[in-house]
Amino acid sequence: MTTALKLNYAFPGLQPVNLHDIDARALECVKLLGWHDLPDRLIEAIEADLIGFHNELTGQFSTRDTAVLQRRASVRYWVRCYLGGLCTYDTALKMLEVPE
Repeated sequence: MTTALKLNYAFPGLQPVNLHDIDARALECVKLLGWHDLPDRLIEAIEADLIGFHNELTGQFSTRDTAVLQRRASVRYWVRCYLGGLCTYDTALKMLEVPE
């Protein structure tokens, strides 16, 4: 037992992980759309879109903006491709992430 107390568990090369809680509205939308097999990272990449889906489904607003409609179509397409095995996780993530 004394040996275990003398060990140094410092890991200088590791960086802290920034954990982000996914919005409950986004998680509800994932469940409603049947996308429960999506990894958390993909859900985080489309979280704003999922909140928009949720807001429209609950009647809070409706958009006819062409750019928004195209983004939503793109989200649905790449999620279907990933869940259907037509593309890899890396490809789906790359296509769904919004550049900052």
